[in-house]
Amino acid sequence: MVSASSTKRPNLKPLGAANRRSGPAPELSRDALVDHALDLADREGLDAVAIRRIATDFGVTPMALYWHVKNKDELLDAMGDRIFDALTVPSADGDWLDQVRAAVVSLVDALRRHPGSVDLAMPRVLISPPAQALAERTLGLLRDAGFSVREASDLARQALLTAMILVTGRPGAEVDTPEPERAAKVQAKRAAVATLPADLFPNLIACADALTDCDDVDQYYGSGIDLYVAGVKELHAARH
Repeated sequence: MVSASSTKRPNLKPLGAANRRSGPAPELSRDALVDHALDLADREGLDAVAIRRIATDFGVTPMALYWHVKNKDELLDAMGDRIFDALTVPSADGDWLDQVRAAVVSLVDALRRHPGSVDLAMPRVLISPPAQALAERTLGLLRDAGFSVREASDLARQALLTAMILVTGRPGAEVDTPEPERAAKVQAKRAAVATLPADLFPNLIACADALTDCDDVDQYYGSGIDLYVAGVKELHAARH
């Protein structure tokens, strides 16, 4: 007898509501399910990820999805793991601080692929093999540089938090809002600032557009990463 987990099923692009199935859909795969859930979170927010909604998108019954994931929690875990699949462990060449920076760049690049699912990263960072490998390298770099176990752990955690905040906090991203509503949300923020008295809030008014839109994404992420690395460097100099 062939188990459900060993049955080969090629990928399927989401279909309409027709042709629903209650058994294992031959076109549906775990990879296709996870990819679609990540895309859905990017477009509509993480709250939009629901088994029934995704089943409708694929044109199958919810039971068909349970051949690939046991429940929504397992799907969310798989989404978090998929984000970390894009990680790369920095080369061991060069200065330790440059390698730490490369680790943070890798984190940011991985999270930027699916900003709607950034919140899934923290619960999986010690469980996903690619994240484990990056954490091991980063902790090793920090400890070899002279930081204690506690200091290295705190700095590694801050690296992940920095990456998460940079992605979710990018001006204009509004990742917690469905895509069609994001522009209106940004405009509402600008309109609120525009009503402020210019003599009391000249800087807030002058910076309103920059605070609500990102016209240079690379510069935005680069500056944020540089700020973290500068903090590590200063802390190292103060402690050692």
